[in-house]
Amino acid sequence: MSDEARSNQARRKLFETQGFRREVAERLNLDPKMVKAAVNALVVAGAVPCTRPDNAEALAMDGVWLLLGIGSRVRPDAIARVTPRFASMTLQIDGDRPHGTSAATTFEDELASIFKTTWTVATTGAMPAVQGVGLHWTDGRGTILFGTIDRWERGGPRHRKVFASETLALPPAPGGQWDFVHLMDSFRLPAVGGISFSPVPLLGYIELLAEGVEETAAAL
Repeated sequence: MSDEARSNQARRKLFETQGFRREVAERLNLDPKMVKAAVNALVVAGAVPCTRPDNAEALAMDGVWLLLGIGSRVRPDAIARVTPRFASMTLQIDGDRPHGTSAATTFEDELASIFKTTWTVATTGAMPAVQGVGLHWTDGRGTILFGTIDRWERGGPRHRKVFASETLALPPAPGGQWDFVHLMDSFRLPAVGGISFSPVPLLGYIELLAEGVEETAAAL
């Protein structure tokens, strides 16, 4: 069996463990049934574990898809269909680039980068960035999906990135061009439902993933 296959097997075994699922629910402050339904749906569909050869890349992407599946809040039979829509949302507004156009990136890639950075920073003993994640939708059918990533820095303003399943029709900008910093104060997501993962529970979840693969073929 190849190293990649052993890594995939180790992650699948972790995700199927009842103790892991209970701990995910506890760290995210959610109903265990939400976690169980999402994990079952994504494992059965073959969406997780993914087949990326690098352990950190693979665990990060699996962790992202599990988080999106849990947060989708749809029927169990729809989780495997809706999760890829959240994952493939593209960046629409970037508070980190207040006067320019951001490079194209997807929600899953941005979140996976946060997961990997958190693990890297943890090895140095430093504190990771304080960040929260939100999933939102416009109606009960999820016609348009949104994702938000908020980052806070001591003594500084909130930095927000907004992702969407469709290109956002932004309101006309005073003077002809938006300053994204002020846009964030003016633009409100046309969402009617959603879920937010605040910084501390989210950090606990990210740490749990790394703890779960320690001393296995999927270890970071």
